[in-house]
Amino acid sequence: MLDKGEAGGLATMLTGMGSLSYGELAGERTRLGLLLHDPEEEHDCFSDNTHWSHYYNAKGIQNVYRGEYSRIDGSKVNGTSLSELIRAANPILDQDILATLHASLQAAQAMVDAAGTGQTFDVLIAKGNDSGNRLVQAFIDRLIAQTRSREKAVNTVGSGSMSIQGSDSLDNPSAIQ
Repeated sequence: MLDKGEAGGLATMLTGMGSLSYGELAGERTRLGLLLHDPEEEHDCFSDNTHWSHYYNAKGIQNVYRGEYSRIDGSKVNGTSLSELIRAANPILDQDILATLHASLQAAQAMVDAAGTGQTFDVLIAKGNDSGNRLVQAFIDRLIAQTRSREKAVNTVGSGSMSIQGSDSLDNPSAIQ
């Protein structure tokens, strides 16, 4: 395995988080279903738990950045975090990243709350459900914003640029049929 050094390792972590946020979660798991208004494009179409999958994916990204995890019993596991490393180099950027993570989690929570009233993800993405579509789009927009903050973080740790996994549903929606 090629040793990328500390900056390269941080860039790899931030790139992975950015690719999960952007190409996978915002694009393939969320925007695609919204574009097509197709309930079969939801992540958990058989269990109708997509709202929870999206919430916990967003929470997992936040946990990695913050270097912490809450166990089922409420106890916490934590260690040195990306947040601490970014904060040392650029405290304002760290606050921006934390804010975008929080906003994504709030947008995911709004979908969870909607599911509690019977508007599961397949209902939220349905054609003609303008308020549901807006909730889903808000989640997508927050994920894109947190990805952009990761790109700034890569530059902060001095490792140059990053190549985020894209998605036709975000980058080339006219290719989606």
